[in-house]
Amino acid sequence: MKECHKVTEVDNTGRQKAGPECSRCEEECTKPRPPGCPHPCPQPCHPGECPSCVQMLRIKCHCKLSNLYIECIKITSADLEDRDQLSSCKNQCPKELSCGHRCKEICHPGDCPQNCNQKVKLRCPCKRIKKELQCSKAREGQVSLECDTLCKEMKRKASEIKEAEARAAIEEEKRRQQAELEAFENKLKGRRKNKRKKDEVEIQQSVWQKYTGTHPYTCKIKLKLTQYAIKLNWKTCYLNEG
Repeated sequence: MKECHKVTEVDNTGRQKAGPECSRCEEECTKPRPPGCPHPCPQPCHPGECPSCVQMLRIKCHCKLSNLYIECIKITSADLEDRDQLSSCKNQCPKELSCGHRCKEICHPGDCPQNCNQKVKLRCPCKRIKKELQCSKAREGQVSLECDTLCKEMKRKASEIKEAEARAAIEEEKRRQQAELEAFENKLKGRRKNKRKKDEVEIQQSVWQKYTGTHPYTCKIKLKLTQYAIKLNWKTCYLNEG
């Protein structure tokens, strides 16, 4: 406090800091605030230390998903470890690890630990044998599963069955092609036989036409025979009437 005049009748106990000549100071408190506190002192000009700041601070948690409201005095008076605890939303960290699993830690500062404890299944090359272990160990290659004798025997039998099926498919294809070939040959033989018959008929017709068709002498014989038949029929009719 600024001393601007002589003070009298001060209490010797030390509780009274001003005499009757002093007026009450109406200015705001200008004492320095604790490190990290952005709020002014809630009291006007006063002697002694400022009261603790109980105003609420809004801060983001470590994972940046939640807003936290904490008393200013708790943040400004906390050490680094306590401040990390106060800034945690106490929920599971939403970050994804390099292995693809979600971080199992509670909301924390800094990078996520890479020792993933998620259970994963490890299988042998033929997929018959399986085993569960931690993801971090599986990624480090500390554990591997090899096929046993049963796996190898099953693999051999499967290979034999596959080869037998392939041979059967080839044989079936050969039979189908042979059947198609025989059907085509039979059809071709039938066409050749019908063609031979047709040719023989045409040949017979042409021979008959050669001797009875358009030859001039044959036409004269036909005409005379026709005339004789007509006379013969006329005579027969006359005798019947008589």
